[in-house]
Amino acid sequence: VALHLTRPTVTVPDRARLGMASHMDAAKGAYVVRPYAEDRPREGTLIVEGTSTMESVLELLPKFQTDKTMPNVKIVAAISYELFLLQPKEYSDKVLHKSEWLDSTVISNGCKLGMHPWLASKIAEDYAMTADFDNRWRLGGSVVEVKKDAHIDSVSLEEGIRRFATDRSKRLAALQV
Repeated sequence: VALHLTRPTVTVPDRARLGMASHMDAAKGAYVVRPYAEDRPREGTLIVEGTSTMESVLELLPKFQTDKTMPNVKIVAAISYELFLLQPKEYSDKVLHKSEWLDSTVISNGCKLGMHPWLASKIAEDYAMTADFDNRWRLGGSVVEVKKDAHIDSVSLEEGIRRFATDRSKRLAALQV
């Protein structure tokens, strides 16, 4: 078991206000941050790992809830793939059903390689939003500057999420789903 602390500069989210699962669900390896809106067509699932990337995603969460032009994506927090595999099928299917996993991509402040267990296919990898998107070292600077350089700030993620959702039929056709 590894303990990780959130950096002091990161705001701890008001989970009740945002409709998020309890932080205790992190012990299950993954949990739902945002379910699909049931009144709109589903456009894919985002599997998010990392404090900085989750912070950027949470900045977008109110927009997902109020702006109907935002893609209708399910957002899953990925804590530990190994712990997630130990969960009962009923829980794992509720959080990330196989059909949702096939229609997903990842967001991480780490590297794509570190997210491979969560990636369902090469197609999912093509849409991954990770800090190593260009296979270069980040230049450094403030947290805000590094997130922007790594394309894991909320503006960059919104662009990537929109591209992922817009290309859904193309992605699924390539998977022959």
